[in-house]
Amino acid sequence: MERTYRLLLRGRNRPGPMRQQTYAAGDNVDVRDLMTCSTQHVRADELSPYRHTLILDGLEYQILNVLRQ
Repeated sequence: MERTYRLLLRGRNRPGPMRQQTYAAGDNVDVRDLMTCSTQHVRADELSPYRHTLILDGLEYQILNVLRQ
């Protein structure tokens, strides 16, 4: 099952542009764990908007919501 994530680029003082990214459940992604502040490599079906920010091309994105398909 694929999921589409609505993402917001994290900026220092202001919100950045939004984008959408789609992943299959078994895809691996890089995230920053908000509880430990560590960078981790997790499966896409384990992403949580409350616990992770997504790292794409070296930029950090806040997960706003998940659109199931």
